[in-house]
Amino acid sequence: MRFSIKKSRCIKVILPCAVALFLVLRFSPYSALSEFLKRPVSSRIHDCNGRLVQILALKDGMQRESLDFEQIPDEVKKAFLSAEDSHFYIHPGVDLLSIFRAVRQNTSEGRIVSGASTITMQLARLISPKAKRNLSAKIAEAVNAVRLEARLSKKEILNLYLNNLPFGFNTEGVASAARVFFGKSISSLSLPEIYCLAVIPRRPSLYNPRLSSKNRENCVKAAFSLYQSAYSGKKLSYSIEDFDSVCRNAENFSNPFYAPHLVRWLSGQKDSGFFTKTDVTLSLSLDLQFRAQDLLSNFVEKYSGNRIDNGAVILINTQTAEVLAWAGSADFFDEKSSGQVDGVLAAEQPGSSMKPFLYALALEKGWQLNSILPDIPTDFGYEELYLPQNFNNRWNGPVRFRVALASSLNVPAVYLLNSIGLKTYLEKLEELGFDSLKKDSNGENAGLGLALGNGKVSILELAQAFSVFPRDGLFLPVTAVKVDSGTAKKSGRRIFSEDTARLICNTLSDKDARALGFGYAQTFVTPFDSMFKTGTANQYQNITALAATPLYTVAVWMGNFSGATVVGKTGSSIPAAIARQLLIDAQGKRQAPFEKVSSLYKRVKICPTSGMLAGEECPSTVFEYIPLSLLEKEKSCSWHKNGGVEYPSEYAAWYNLKGRAASLSDEYSPLEITSPRDGSVFFYNAGLVLGRQKLSVEASGGSENSARLILDGKEAGFSDRPFVFYVDVEKGVHKATVICGQESQEILYEVK
Repeated sequence: MRFSIKKSRCIKVILPCAVALFLVLRFSPYSALSEFLKRPVSSRIHDCNGRLVQILALKDGMQRESLDFEQIPDEVKKAFLSAEDSHFYIHPGVDLLSIFRAVRQNTSEGRIVSGASTITMQLARLISPKAKRNLSAKIAEAVNAVRLEARLSKKEILNLYLNNLPFGFNTEGVASAARVFFGKSISSLSLPEIYCLAVIPRRPSLYNPRLSSKNRENCVKAAFSLYQSAYSGKKLSYSIEDFDSVCRNAENFSNPFYAPHLVRWLSGQKDSGFFTKTDVTLSLSLDLQFRAQDLLSNFVEKYSGNRIDNGAVILINTQTAEVLAWAGSADFFDEKSSGQVDGVLAAEQPGSSMKPFLYALALEKGWQLNSILPDIPTDFGYEELYLPQNFNNRWNGPVRFRVALASSLNVPAVYLLNSIGLKTYLEKLEELGFDSLKKDSNGENAGLGLALGNGKVSILELAQAFSVFPRDGLFLPVTAVKVDSGTAKKSGRRIFSEDTARLICNTLSDKDARALGFGYAQTFVTPFDSMFKTGTANQYQNITALAATPLYTVAVWMGNFSGATVVGKTGSSIPAAIARQLLIDAQGKRQAPFEKVSSLYKRVKICPTSGMLAGEECPSTVFEYIPLSLLEKEKSCSWHKNGGVEYPSEYAAWYNLKGRAASLSDEYSPLEITSPRDGSVFFYNAGLVLGRQKLSVEASGGSENSARLILDGKEAGFSDRPFVFYVDVEKGVHKATVICGQESQEILYEVK
């Protein structure tokens, strides 16, 4: 009876103490554990099909992959439990039986021959490492081990241990160790490889089978012994020779290093959340990545004689803006050609590749595909004397809007920008994501040359903006993660109307409209609907190409990072060939036509020369889209009459450059000085004005066939039609007055 009373009293005392102790162990601050749980891990980066792209090492070069408990094979768990802690699931963090056994053996031998550290104690040591391995350190490990057992489940403890166990050689965790020592994923290891892996942490410099034959021998013996112990009483499936064989054939893992520029770009994005996870799946397709890289490398090698020593390619999904391929250079490891510079992000002059965005803005401002634009010698001089020329040094006179864009004519583009205004265009380009133009006033400094791509932008920005057209005018930022197409479209920001976007697609996929500038080049022909735009920088340092379908958009840059001029022709067909082939590789035989222009437009016959509705005397006709709202106001062609063609008087200077089978209209129009514009400012530079020492003053209209020029109050010239006067380029503000009969017009211009 007394014994029962004493027992009851003991329970009443011990139980609250035990509960109190547990609560202290469970809830007392353990900052070291909190910090340990935040340890960074190596991210495994996969492509959209689950193929390994890269495994990122940590800043100190450490490889430390992490696996969920279920991802670690049971045989791996069994091997490490057999090696380190066979009583793991039954002790509270400290194994008293192992301690007594170790004390007895060590006392008997007079030296340390056996340890008693449990897996939980080893984990505690990893969490709170001590400089010295003495008795106090052991006691601290034991206390912390019990604290861990009070806070975490056995599964969590074992998982933490296996993911953080040091193997030496900048490797921690079984996942990374499997790759480093056997060149395999943890799930691909054979049983002998697993047991060899399990003994390495005991002393990596002694058991690493790849260091020496002696090490291999040590590893084989220890691993086979552990295997025998783990399968004691069972028939063994492997012999010691099998263990020796796997150690002899151990290979270091060849860490994949694909799409390095893309991975680096993602790593540098602030607050993106990339690579904070163990496993990251990108939108990238390794098949397309390899193809883009091969095409780029082969073309750079092929045209190295043209001083092309590098290039870059980006391929995106048009509907979602997901990156499918990103080749930042021809060879990442080519130091001579600055291979580690990312050409996808490098801002360079894209040349005429920028024109579609200007023409789309012009459509939004009221121009139409049948509008006539002047392709004639023109001095533009608001902020500088700018004399654009076409790449073939020809002038085509009056040109339809569609042809001017598709054939990439320069003067019509500058004419449009001059009419729309630089500020308005820059605002639209900002909406399209051209952030490079804001840096150091890059866009503003380009002036009217921005129409011809003289501002520096990246092909990432070009691809992002160009994909707006086959996406019906919606802008999406480029992303490297998988995106649902429906969600992406809903989140798109409208930049252009649907019809504007569709008209641009229709124009840039029109081989006939392209013929004036490029002929019928096969470079732009694909088995499916596609649109192209190419460009060459004004000093031929860079050549670019854009290509798109409703499924894919490609941007290609070629040249060299040194800025040296590319030798030979403009050469934009070279990157265009890469873009074309990559489109074909990506899309295959799938047909994905561009969206049709809406019913707000009607396709009617027009005169290809005047852009007006086709008249009876027009020798040829073409079809063009015209808004229904304007169709009733459209006039029939008045240029073709009496078996010939009469051009408006503003084309007088162009008309007289060569003998032409046409005439100038004698219909009266008011006198107008067409060049320079009132308020123009010219900066005189012999190189800029192409060696000309004169400035032309041109006028059209008027009631008479002759006119006089008065410059600064003095008679300066006389001209019959066409009215063109040439004056000396002198510094200062000048007033030019043109007198035709009873009419006169005057302008002010300045030369600096």
